Amino acid sequence: MKNTTKTLVLALALAGVLAIGGIAAYFTDADTVTNTFTTGKISLKLLEPAWNPEQAQNITPMQKIAKDPQIRNDGTNPEYVFMEVVVPYEKLVTVNEGGKKNAAADTDLWSYEIKEGWAQVGEGSTDDRKKTHTYLYVYGSSAACTALEKDAVTPALFESVVFVNAVEGQGLEDSVKEIVVNAYGIQTSDINGGKTAPADVWSVLSAQPPALD
Repeated sequence: MKNTTKTLVLALALAGVLAIGGIAAYFTDADTVTNTFTTGKISLKLLEPAWNPEQAQNITPMQKIAKDPQIRNDGTNPEYVFMEVVVPYEKLVTVNEGGKKNAAADTDLWSYEIKEGWAQVGEGSTDDRKKTHTYLYVYGSSAACTALEKDAVTPALFESVVFVNAVEGQGLEDSVKEIVVNAYGIQTSDINGGKTAPADVWSVLSAQPPALD
């Protein structure tokens, strides 16, 4: 009787061990998904196909010089693009269209006419130390930026610049002056919830300014 009891206890114990050990069959399943993402690229090239540096030598008042800055999208993503034009100024006596002298005033040394497809952003800024005025322009309108697609080229911001009609003897003779044009681009997607207004887009871009080449 004692042996029978021991055998029964041992059998029950073994049954418990086998159950805990996972002898029973279970329905199971598994799955996986791998997604491939390709990173885009924002890149641009500033072009001036009509620029001839020889035309900029020994210039005279009211001389027109071909200069046609435009931007090509060299990246893989569409982008919003801007141009900054930095123009030197001097306090000058100029001559108006009627041939009369104007009172001396801070005057840009070059003027230009903005072409269709571009719009000015803001009123511009002044650097009194460098004696320059900086003007910002967007490819688009005053209401919204226009996306520049891959490999596309903007219209020229302007086609020529005209030297100021200044009276001689004010220190401009034999001087060297520069116009600087900077180009900037930013992705078109996910800008502060889909902003497209030039001022909004520029505020984002200028907060993370790309390095100029």
